[in-house]
Amino acid sequence: MQRQYASLDRIEYNHKITRDTDFQFLYRLQGGLLLALREQGRLSETQYRLAQERLDRQRRDWIKKLHQNGGKL
Repeated sequence: MQRQYASLDRIEYNHKITRDTDFQFLYRLQGGLLLALREQGRLSETQYRLAQERLDRQRRDWIKKLHQNGGKL
């Protein structure tokens, strides 16, 4: 069975993606990349879990920072 890969269908709202403007998108993208690496066998379960925990911690810290600055950075 042939493996299926994601492909780009179209681009909407083309703009520069930064942590300041798109932290939620970047969090999900990075999480997806970690999962793909684990499924390909490039990360062990332990490596994946540790990396995902670190990513989750970075997200929590970023949200806390946003709240402390009134939602603006």
